[in-house]
Formats: sequence, structure tokens, C-alpha cells
Amino acid sequence: MLTSGSLGSMLSPDEDDVGDMRHIFESNQIISGKFVFYMGLDALSDAMVAGAMGSIVLSDFASVAGRIYNRGIDAGRISMFVDEAAEVVNVPFIQILNKARGAGFQVVMATQTVPDITARTGDESRARQILGNCNNLICLRIKDGETQKFVVETFGKTYIQTVSQNMGNSANSADNITHYQGSQGQSLMVSETDLFPQHLLGQLPNFHYVASISGGRIIKGRLPVFSD
Repeated sequence: MLTSGSLGSMLSPDEDDVGDMRHIFESNQIISGKFVFYMGLDALSDAMVAGAMGSIVLSDFASVAGRIYNRGIDAGRISMFVDEAAEVVNVPFIQILNKARGAGFQVVMATQTVPDITARTGDESRARQILGNCNNLICLRIKDGETQKFVVETFGKTYIQTVSQNMGNSANSADNITHYQGSQGQSLMVSETDLFPQHLLGQLPNFHYVASISGGRIIKGRLPVFSD
């Protein structure tokens, strides 16, 4: 399906065809020439072809990253953005996340839920391996419970202080009307709780986000909306 029809001529062009005026690029040329490469996979129409093509391209870039790193090439910063990552993630992509920083790669991946990645990889531990190799975590509103648990787990715990007060009084006027007593007390309790409550992740307004940034910073923010 990738070697026939329009896909075949696009992915495997004939270099000897003098009538084909299209430029032919390889991953090495894209990076060395500092080009912008956009690949729309149309996964909504054909998820199988999209997944296959995306995996092939990621595997190729993983190979290029290894070449840059091994030869000590200064290729500058290489930004890679993978939207709907659950459609294309594979083992080479894990290698890019894990090791390609030494080759100048900076990767941003976007996905909907943790189960999406688990379904793609077929293994929860492999899905967590992918997510664990991301230094920063930025979350918009999340409805999926498993994804909420992962985010809350990433944010960690905190301690809160609870102050409770109590007051009481009693009187015995059988012998003397002035026989009464009162009491007042205050106690301080410290308890451990989630830094960000799980249920609030499903109630974030539009464009609001929470984030765990490398270095241990936790941020609650809102994306700006520009209008005329």
C-alpha cells in the first residue's frame, strides 16, 4: 500500500525520471539544510497507512539523530513536533525521546490520553516509558480517569495544615449559681494530599492548563487568546 499508486511515486520517486521536476529530500538533507518539514498523515481517513508512514519517518529521523551524535556534528537545535502521537509512536521514537537530545533534538508530543498510547504499544509499561522520557508535562482539561491519575502522580504530594477549634461550658447551679466552667481548645493537624486534586483536572475551563516543568516547578496557567 506504500509502494503503489500516488503513495508509491511520492515515497519512492524515480531519480532518473527527467520529467519529474519535484525536489527529492532525505532526512539528512532536511536537517542539514535547516528546512521546515511538515507531514500530514490524515489518520482520520486511514489510520493504518498513517501509522505506517509516521513510524517509518520517525525511524529514519532516529537513524539521523544517531549519525549526528556519533560523528559529533553540530546541527543546531532540531525541533520535532508530533501531534496525535498515539497514532505513530514506536521503539525508534522512544530512542529519540531518550537519547536524541545529545544530537540537538527537542521533541514536543501531543496526545489525548494514556490509554491511547497503551493501545498503540500494547503494553502499559511501554506507554509509561514513553511518557516518562518527557521532561515537561502540560495538561489541558482531562476527562479520562487513568490519565488523571498519571498526571496527579506526576505532580506529587504536598502537606496541608488543618486547624480545629472546640469550645464547651457546663454549669451546676444546685448549690451555687456561680458554679460553672468553660473550656476552649485548638489543635493543628498536618495531612498529606495530592498537590493538585484529581477531580479538578476534569473541570479546567477552556485554555486553562496545569504543568510540571523540568526542575520541579508546578504551574497553573491560562493560554492567551488573541483576537482582532
